[in-house]
Amino acid sequence: MKNKILVMVLVMLMVFSSAAAAFADSGIQPYETGAVDYIISRTSGTTADVEVAVHFTSTADSYSVVVYLQKLVNGTWKNDSSNPDYVFYNNGFNSNLCVFVHEYDSLTYGTSYRLMVVSRDIHGSNEYRTTTYSNLF
Repeated sequence: MKNKILVMVLVMLMVFSSAAAAFADSGIQPYETGAVDYIISRTSGTTADVEVAVHFTSTADSYSVVVYLQKLVNGTWKNDSSNPDYVFYNNGFNSNLCVFVHEYDSLTYGTSYRLMVVSRDIHGSNEYRTTTYSNLF
């Protein structure tokens, strides 16, 4: 009996909280990074083709996207500053998409890598930052 009452209380809480959230819309929309898509192909032990698409939820007045190549060292992810291509910057204006395409050709055979993408988009006086990570390759 106690379990049934508890379940009913939880269900009612969920129903009323979702209804309250539906009516609480004040017209404020988030303009932060909506999604980051990764297409990565490790073409050999030392090369990889990557494509990163950063989608903003609305047209950003300006944006800055930084792509870092990271490698796994003793169980910890570190920026691979020994690789000449370990960091790339892309800045732009009035866009809702930033695409980065690159071939990494100085990877170490047998080492795991990933990409860390830090995006910053500005809408009026509001600034939003998002950090995402790719799967390892």
